[in-house]
Amino acid sequence: MLKNELDFLYGLMREGVKLDLSIMGLFSELVGHPELEFNSFHVAGTNGKGSTASFIYNILRQKYRTGLYTSPHLVKFNERIIFGLDQIDDEYIGNFISKYRKTILDLAGTNRNPTFFETTTLLAFKYFADMKAEYAAVEVGLGGRLDSTNIITPEISIITQIGYEHADKLGCSLTAIATEKAGIIKKGIPVVLSDEKPEVLKTIKSIAEARGSELFLAPAESKVKKLSITEEGTRFTLVTDNDKYEIETTILGDFQVRNIATAVVALEHSNAESLTAKDVEKGIHESRWPARVEVIKSSPKVVIDSAHNPPAAFSLVKTFRKVFRKKPLLVVGMLSDKDAYSYLSVLKQLSDKIVFTSPREEHRAMDPEKMNRLYGGMFRNSLVVKDPVEAYEYALGKSGLILVTGSMYLVGLIKGYENGEVMPYDLN
Repeated sequence: MLKNELDFLYGLMREGVKLDLSIMGLFSELVGHPELEFNSFHVAGTNGKGSTASFIYNILRQKYRTGLYTSPHLVKFNERIIFGLDQIDDEYIGNFISKYRKTILDLAGTNRNPTFFETTTLLAFKYFADMKAEYAAVEVGLGGRLDSTNIITPEISIITQIGYEHADKLGCSLTAIATEKAGIIKKGIPVVLSDEKPEVLKTIKSIAEARGSELFLAPAESKVKKLSITEEGTRFTLVTDNDKYEIETTILGDFQVRNIATAVVALEHSNAESLTAKDVEKGIHESRWPARVEVIKSSPKVVIDSAHNPPAAFSLVKTFRKVFRKKPLLVVGMLSDKDAYSYLSVLKQLSDKIVFTSPREEHRAMDPEKMNRLYGGMFRNSLVVKDPVEAYEYALGKSGLILVTGSMYLVGLIKGYENGEVMPYDLN
């Protein structure tokens, strides 16, 4: 049964992305405004928003009934919606689609029917409400101001790092993009910002002031001491104005240190007063965020990372060099709407050997032959293996260190191929 329901849901992708909240508001009203039934943390940004939402979820669930909503998924749709320690179950998804299918279709007579992401978002909110969630960490899908998730009124709005992406929808300048991200700031609701770039800070500060929202700059509110990043994990002491935390996590990357600090600062300014320093430390220790500088195989060593834009590539290169200290064989597949030239210009700092492949996203994948023709000259050795699994198997036989990256769809495929864990925590 679920296949039919998911086919219907994925069929709504024909509507594309709609940066318009009118249908989302009407759809939510018809479902009973489930977004009003739980407290939330709303996380926007170009990079780091999924990780930050996951850290918040993992800390909150130490004391509260907590949900997590992120996108896209790596292997299976259910990954997008988590409550407690479980993914949303197939039966709930099927029942929701069956119950509201007519509502979805009827809305087309008013204006248009809800999109795939709008329907998925309301599915998540309804699930959290039905599960009696006390909190949910909610990741923005695209932008912020007109994103489907922006019908919530959170306890805290959080904006992570901002960079150039989706210029056709969000604008071509950091100021324009920051303005769209700042659309999640609600009147009188505090906002935590992790980005210190002058144009971003100026924009967010101006909008926060206009809405009477207190602005907290995470880097100014926290200090990182005794930082150590190795293949085994990341350790540091985080000192805030309110407390001190000894952080240990298997998650790798300087950028994740920033995301952890942002999550902690946001929680300190929330109403989640039952949380202790030990809860924060335990939540971070248990946190996992798949496909971010993640080692999925040890011999040969395979690292996957979902970086797909230049700022994320910079962070990946910095961490990879620091942790692994060798040149990997790159396996790269990208979507056609990404800035491949700028991305690969950064990535080539890691290696001069690359295999171009396809992320197996039928309508959006960038042709690997075209990628090799346009960008293969950046590398000393480049070749094309169109099928992603064949490309991966080829790489396994050619190098002792492999990095698979360029698209979440590609790394998700390889993650699934290796039967890797996709839950955002590890309790062991």
